[in-house]
Parts: sequence; structure tokens; C-alpha cells
Amino acid sequence: MITKMRKMGSGPLFVPLKVKFIILFFMLITIPFIVSGTMIYDKYKQGLQDNTRAYAEDMVTQISMNLDTYMAEMERLTTSPLYDATVLQVLSNHSDLSRTDRYLNTSEDLKLNLFISSLSFQRSEMRSMMLFANDGMLFSNLDSTLRRIWDPKEDTWMSSVEQEQGSFVILPPHDVNYYMVGQQRVISLGRLIREPYSHQPIGIMKIDLTPKGFQPFVTTPQITENSNIYIYDKNGTLIYPDAEQEKVNGNQEWIQAEAYTRIAGLRVTAEIPESDLRQEAGELISFTLLISMASLIAAYLLAVLASNRLVTPIRRLHMKMKAVQRGSFHERAAIITHDEIGHLTEGFNTMVSEIERLVTEVYETKIRERDAELSALQSQIHPHFLYNTLESINMLAIREHRTEISDIVVSLGKLLRYTVNKQEHPVYMKDEIRFVESYLQIQSFRMGAQLNSEVYVDPSLMYALVPKLLIQPLVENAIEHGMGEEPLTIVIRTELMEEDLYIYVSDNGQGMTPENIQEIEERMYAKKRWTLEREGFDHRGKGYALRNIHQRLRLLYGEAYGLSIDSVDQKGSTFIIKLPFHWEE
Repeated sequence: MITKMRKMGSGPLFVPLKVKFIILFFMLITIPFIVSGTMIYDKYKQGLQDNTRAYAEDMVTQISMNLDTYMAEMERLTTSPLYDATVLQVLSNHSDLSRTDRYLNTSEDLKLNLFISSLSFQRSEMRSMMLFANDGMLFSNLDSTLRRIWDPKEDTWMSSVEQEQGSFVILPPHDVNYYMVGQQRVISLGRLIREPYSHQPIGIMKIDLTPKGFQPFVTTPQITENSNIYIYDKNGTLIYPDAEQEKVNGNQEWIQAEAYTRIAGLRVTAEIPESDLRQEAGELISFTLLISMASLIAAYLLAVLASNRLVTPIRRLHMKMKAVQRGSFHERAAIITHDEIGHLTEGFNTMVSEIERLVTEVYETKIRERDAELSALQSQIHPHFLYNTLESINMLAIREHRTEISDIVVSLGKLLRYTVNKQEHPVYMKDEIRFVESYLQIQSFRMGAQLNSEVYVDPSLMYALVPKLLIQPLVENAIEHGMGEEPLTIVIRTELMEEDLYIYVSDNGQGMTPENIQEIEERMYAKKRWTLEREGFDHRGKGYALRNIHQRLRLLYGEAYGLSIDSVDQKGSTFIIKLPFHWEE
């Protein structure tokens, strides 16, 4: 032992493990506790502020999005009178400002009452919805609580609506006098109604919200005890809570977060007093210091006991060896001591590095091939890009009222989803038929009245299993080779005979001569593909798709199944698919 220690003496000073553990534990425990005790308050406070600010920003952003959704709906509601001829007629009848013989027409009142009731049904946040005519008549579904004749001079809010020239208006809290119970304070949404042809103002649509009309949109967990949410209009006027409520900020500092709505330019503001954060941080610091002192004392005692456990580094090294045995060759043991365990650890790391090098050499080629395949896949256009592009075209066609384009895009999307799916398992008959119908719809759009189709499939066979892309090539073949001067009709039907399922694809096209049938059948039933290539048969030539279908059926189900042809020149053709009937794989 003395000789070994002298050999180590030429390097760093050899220190017994027990002494090292005692010194190391005391340093690792004492220094971090002292440093953390002086820094934890500021660090925690800063982190708390950052987290609070981030949370507040997320919260006001969500509130602004909710408000945008609601305002979009309210904006749509206020435009409803413009699309109702009855409402426009009634308001036009009361558009003369000089009339003094104002009276309530029961028929007009009933029509507008029903119109407003349909818009305000189950709207608990609305106090009332009203239509104000130019001659002072007021229409609403709340007959008993509102005055039916009003004086525009008493309501200053009207000028705000008129100034917007027919745009959607949010009116901050204001007093109104048209309620029977007297003056009321409300938040309102409004729009000036113009006659569509003359563009003359004929009335105002106004929606009064309840005192808590915006409450559902700001009902979120409170950030701190004294935090608040405010909503301002585009002019900076406080509309929630009530503008008459006084904001008392004092001299304290605040953390603020803001977000703006897309519609109406509302500003949502969250304010959190920093005093709340300091109070929360102080409580945590007091608790942390108490726990830290108790932990420090316990840690000193444990350090003395741990110094006697000299086998701990060996156990750690043993754990690394176990990991390597399980195949984790990247594992390395940290060399943190200059003693016997350090030398042992160094030898272990050298051994594992050599093993890893050998394993890397063996699998290097496979890894490169995998990376190359991954790169090739990543370079391809993701199918979802195509789906999303088709969906965008579809939405554009719908907005432009081009339903025929929308139908074709939807059908093309179905074709794309069906063909891009790489599964080779059998599919249900209903899915294959739906795919063929989408294909026929696209072809019908191209050819118009020249192409007709009929599909007769027994509903009891809709869940029969068939190979994917079995019928469409036959339909495409019928269109390509059967189309003539007369309209082409393609008929698809199914039949169950004993244990076999028959699918017939017929057309009334040009048909085939016996010579043509013989030529195609020779290619379909050829035993080997090289025979076709030797005879100059191009894979894009006539009969290639038919051969593929026939060979697929034979490979899947045996020699008794496949494709056959029945055709008469100038009288059409029938392709007959025979396959075993299965409900499941």
C-alpha cells in the first residue's frame, strides 16, 4: 500500500476518501446555502414577475380573442335589418322627421317584435335589443319596459352612432331615458341603418348589454388578490368595469399587460400591483429559510455518516457498468477524484470508448442509409400541404358561390386522401365505391352530358372487403376506350353467388372486336412480365391496367379468381371481377 501511494505521489496529492468526503460535503452544503440565502429572494422575485407578466399577457390575449369572437357575432346581428325587407319597409315608413302624427301600427309592431325576438333569443347578456325609427318610434320585444315614443334630443349617444356612418359602434357606459323605470346606465352596441338604394338613414339598431355584459369574457382565475382587468374602447374610454368606478392606483408600482381586439379596437389591460408579488415572495423566503436551517443541520450530520461509506463511488461505477451491459455505450463515468477509484474510472471509460467505436463501425453503413432515406422523405411535399391547399380553394369557391368548383375540389380531395394512404390492406366496398363516385364526378365535370354513370350495390355488400383501387382502373379504361360520338353510360353493379362476389363494370361504348379481346386477354393472362417486354409491350399500353387487376386478384386469392371480359363491337363492354366474399381479413 505504501508503494502504491508513493507511485501516486508523482502526480496530484493523494487524499484519503474519508477526508475528501468530509471536506467536500461541508463545502457543498455550506457554501450553496450561504450564497442561496442572499440571492434567492431577488431571483425568485424576478422569476415571479416574469411568470406573472407572461401569464397576464396570455390571459389578456385570450380575453381579446373571446371579445373578437363576440364582437364579430354582434356585428353580424346589427347588420341583420339590412337583409330583411320587412324591417327596411317599416323603418322607411317612419323615416319622416317632420311627422307629428306618430302612431303605433299593430302589424308593424308585431313584425319587428318577431324579428327582434329571433335575434335576441337565449341571449342572457343582452338587456334589450331595439330599433329606433327617425320619427321617434321605438320597436323592441320588451313592450312593457320601454317607451314606445322617444325624443332623440334626450339621448346624446345618437351622435356617436351617426358619426360612424353605418359602421359598428361600441358605446361606453352612458345614461338612457327610454326605460319605464327611469334613467338607466348601460353599455351598448349599435349601427346606423341606411336604406340600401338611397343610402339615407332610416333608423338605428341598438343592443343594450346588462351591467355584467362583459363579465363572461373576463371571468378568469384572478392573478393576485388585488389584480384587475380593464377594457377600454378605441378612444381610451373605460367601458369595463363601469367608467364611473374610480381607479385608485396610488403611488404603488404596477405590472401591466395589454392586448387589442381586431374588431372595434378594444384594449384589454391587466394590472397587478408589485406589492402583491413582494408579499408572496416574502412568505416563501421566510418558509424557505426555516426549512434551510433545519436542512443544514441535518446535512452536516449526514455528511459525517456519509464519509464512512467509501464504497459509494464503486457502486456508482458499477451502475455505469450495468448500463453498458444493457447496450448504452454512450455512458461515461465522471473522473472527479485523484485516487484509486479515479484510475479505475479512467480504465472503464477507455474500455467503453473502444467498445462504442467498434459498434459504430459495424452499424455506420446502416445509419447512413437510414439518414439518406429520412432526408429523401423530408424533401417530399407533405400530403397535408396538398389537403390544406385544396381546402383553401374550396373555401374560395364557396365564397364566390361557385358550387361546381367546390364539388370538384371536394371530390379531388377525397381521391387524394384515398390514393395517398399507403396501406395495402383490403378496404370496405363502400369506401371503394365512394372513391369511384368521386372520380366519376370529376370526369362528369369535364365531359358534361357525354358521360353518365349508374351504381347499383346491394347495401348488404357495402362492408364486404375488396382490394384497394380495384374498380377505378376499369372505369377509367371504359372512359378512355369506350367514349364515342354518343353519350357514354357506365354501370357498376354487384352480385353475390354462393361464396363469391362478382363486380360488373359495363358501358355502352364502342366495344371491342374479337381480335382486340384476344390480344388483351393474351397480355392479361401472360405468365411472366418479361414475355410482354420481349414482345414490345409498353407498360402504358392498352391492357396493362387490366393485367395488373387480374394478377393482383390471382396473387391474393388464387387461380380461380381474376378478371374477365365480355364485349361486342359497337355495343359496349362488360368487365367482370370475381373474388371471394369476405367480411373481414
